[in-house]
Amino acid sequence: MKQIGPSLFVGDDPYICWQAAEIVEESRRRNLDREIRAKCQPPSDRFLSLLNERTTKPKKYGFVVDHPYFRFGDDTLISLHKTDGLTGVPDCKKFMVHLESIYVVDVARGSGSGTRCMDMLTEIAEQAGCVVDLFCNPFVWSCDGRNHYAMESFEQLWNVVFDDKWDVLYHRDTQYELTKFFYRRSGFVNMCLYDEWVYQRDKSEDLPFEQQFVYLPTSLKPEYRQQLEMRLKNDGCEFCNRL
Repeated sequence: MKQIGPSLFVGDDPYICWQAAEIVEESRRRNLDREIRAKCQPPSDRFLSLLNERTTKPKKYGFVVDHPYFRFGDDTLISLHKTDGLTGVPDCKKFMVHLESIYVVDVARGSGSGTRCMDMLTEIAEQAGCVVDLFCNPFVWSCDGRNHYAMESFEQLWNVVFDDKWDVLYHRDTQYELTKFFYRRSGFVNMCLYDEWVYQRDKSEDLPFEQQFVYLPTSLKPEYRQQLEMRLKNDGCEFCNRL
């Protein structure tokens, strides 16, 4: 900065320039620190961190309570958490997340919201090197235990989720073919997700192998992929082929 007359200066103020440079450097340090911490995170933790950045946590009574739900866009609700223990996959909680459900408000069906949501989840899976698993088990909400009740808004859907009085009706025989196509189009493949807990119920309650899915990102570490090999083979899975 140069003085060219009484109280008259031209050029940049050195102090302001120094402050601006400090702000830029601090931002660079924070971004670098975030990248280092992200690389140290297990894939499942990294997945959840990225998911939190691209979705919102629905509130109840004005507060964000502890729950596994995420809101994507204006009309899609996701339920997702780390995968529970799987026999033969000792590190599953480190590199797998379970998509419990994805529900698009009924009046918004056909708008592409579900596809965009799945695209987001697979993008995050690639970034994090994390597997996403799910059961293909289409369902609807019912207030009388018999008939489908269509959701007209996200707010209505969110209230129903927290209301234990509503019933869940599964459409295993009518909608699962379309739903399977939806997941396969998103890059999911079949893999057994059952474990020893299936022996505590009747086999008739089991979903077939073709209704159990995983998304295997190209960024998945080989040592993690190896833990899943036996489950990717239907004929070699003891749980899918139990008597």
